[in-house]
Amino acid sequence: MIKRIFITDIKNLFHSFFALVIVIGVCFLPALYAWLNIYSNWDPYARTGNLKIAVVSMDKGYAGEDGKKINAGDSITLSLQENKAIDSRVLSSKKKAVEGVRSGEYYAALIVPADFTYRMYHVFTENVERPTLYFYQNQKKNAVAGKITDTVAGNLQSKLNEAYIRIISEKVFKEANDVSVKLDSRDSVEKILGSLKGMRNDIHDYKKMIVAVKKGNVILKGALVTAGKDTATLSKAATKSAKDVDRAEDEIDKSQDVVNDYAVLVSAAMKDVNRLLSNMKAGLKEAKVTSDVKTIETNAKKTSGDVDRLRRDLKALKDATVTDVTGVDAIALRSSYESMSTSIRALDRLLLGIQKAEGGSAVLEKKRQAALQKVEDALLKVDDIKKQFDNRFIPQLNSSIDSVEDVLADSSEVMQKMSKTLSGMGNVFGALKETVGSADQSLDKTTEALDVIDQRIASVIDRVEQAKEDERGKVLLKTLSGNPESLGDFFADPVKVTTRIEYPVKNYGSAVTPFYTILAIWVGALILTAVMGTHPTPSKYPEAKGYQLFLGRFMIFAVLGQFQTAIIVWGDLVILKVQCASVFFFWLASAFTSFTFTLLIYALVASFGDVGKALAVVLVVLQIAGSSGTYPIELLPEFFRKVYIFFPFPYAINALRECVAGMNGKEYWILLLQLSSFILVALTIGIWIRMPFADLNHYMEKRMKDTEMM
Repeated sequence: MIKRIFITDIKNLFHSFFALVIVIGVCFLPALYAWLNIYSNWDPYARTGNLKIAVVSMDKGYAGEDGKKINAGDSITLSLQENKAIDSRVLSSKKKAVEGVRSGEYYAALIVPADFTYRMYHVFTENVERPTLYFYQNQKKNAVAGKITDTVAGNLQSKLNEAYIRIISEKVFKEANDVSVKLDSRDSVEKILGSLKGMRNDIHDYKKMIVAVKKGNVILKGALVTAGKDTATLSKAATKSAKDVDRAEDEIDKSQDVVNDYAVLVSAAMKDVNRLLSNMKAGLKEAKVTSDVKTIETNAKKTSGDVDRLRRDLKALKDATVTDVTGVDAIALRSSYESMSTSIRALDRLLLGIQKAEGGSAVLEKKRQAALQKVEDALLKVDDIKKQFDNRFIPQLNSSIDSVEDVLADSSEVMQKMSKTLSGMGNVFGALKETVGSADQSLDKTTEALDVIDQRIASVIDRVEQAKEDERGKVLLKTLSGNPESLGDFFADPVKVTTRIEYPVKNYGSAVTPFYTILAIWVGALILTAVMGTHPTPSKYPEAKGYQLFLGRFMIFAVLGQFQTAIIVWGDLVILKVQCASVFFFWLASAFTSFTFTLLIYALVASFGDVGKALAVVLVVLQIAGSSGTYPIELLPEFFRKVYIFFPFPYAINALRECVAGMNGKEYWILLLQLSSFILVALTIGIWIRMPFADLNHYMEKRMKDTEMM
């Protein structure tokens, strides 16, 4: 049944001219994608001579002891002009060069300062200053161009360092030759030996100092680690304090509302007290206009009841105000309340006498008037308390709240600044720790250099002391004398490095061929699923099972995928002539990769429809970024370093690399075996996982067709 479906698909394809033309085009599209990318990357570094850099030499030069004028800046300019790897443009103005870098006219600018040569030849003066070149670079213009200009600057620095060491060495050995001449004339062997032994002692002292400094660095690094941790803790505490202060500010804002409510309640209570006193006053005045003793007693009794309520309200008002006030305001309020309470107690006694009707009309009238006076005094006191409350107590309370708000706002700002400062200090401590580590490395190298010098001096002393008395001068002369120029050349470049390249690749285009070939194979499979249907019509094959329909239609995809791959490989090897150590294995790995990719993408699309196509696009995007096709996987972010082993690209790309540059044992077959695991994944998706999603997939396709846009 699988074979029958495949043959039917082949016949249908050849019966439609337009379908056949489209399929042929689809077979060539991936190849064009691969060829153009490989060709564009064929040998980009061969044309670095098109990159323009500005060179400005302000060097004034230096006249040596022999009167000969030396100008290192001119030598640098001439060297760069002769270097065809870069397009050096000599300018006369530093300002113009820097502006050219900023505008993008030049990728970089090299500035030689006026005292460059002078500093190179004055290394033995008291105030030693390192010769410095200034290198300006426009990294915005192009990322790769910046790396190339960095390389040019690095090579120039290496050459200048060699020249610098050569100059120093020549001076040292010239002085040594001068000493040897003096030695021959004075025959001061013992004196020279004493000086050499003194130098050894100095070297040993220097080494002890270095050990002491390194021990101090250990303590310093520990202190920096502790300080970093403490700073982090303090930063967190400051951040938390800032948040607590913000919450306190919110509570203060709420307290302002409470104060306002409190003022309203107290004002209402004062109005009630005032109303009661006003009622008492009215009752006592009413008693004056009647001579009826009974009426006077009745009014006095009623007023006495108001006095009881007044006493309770006054106590509540006192508790609500005096207890929350301090200082002079508290004394004034307390005095007003005490005076008012005394008046109310006297009023109560007078009203009690009136109720008992003791002493006749004249006495009652006198008591009534006295009671009326007490009520009026109480009204004045209430008015005085109200003024104190409104004019002094409430403003003082609002002022206190405002002050607290200001303090909290300042505290919050201080805490936030402190948190940022502490965070910055943590970074400083980290940088200091790295600096101390670098200093330790430098001290280790210095110690190694001192050990070499110490061994050399010890060797000279041993040779001289072991020589006969009359031959010591000659041995010492032989050791100290020499050709300064030859020795300078040797110390400028003392180590010769021989580089041996394993699996050489002749050009960059060949190096990127595996990546772009594999990428084109994936793109080809994706295009096939986009232009061709993945589901044969079930009604034409009523006896076919689900897996037979799946594999039957896949056969045409697999054949077309192999055609795509054959065209890609043919173009790589014949048209572009990429380097290839094994043509057969190159094709075999490509063909196997095509089968795997086509099956995987076909399974995704057949099982999930347009969602499967989207998944295939997402997979290729992830693999372009994180399959080590262009950059080593070790240089990529942590996410890609963890997930790349679950992608098929790395295994396919590395298998093709084996074919391009040369085989390494069984690595090729191991990579293809690892790649084959994705065939099992594809079959699992296409045969077993596909069936439960068939109805859902059909429903989604129908709904998308209903939109008349998809």
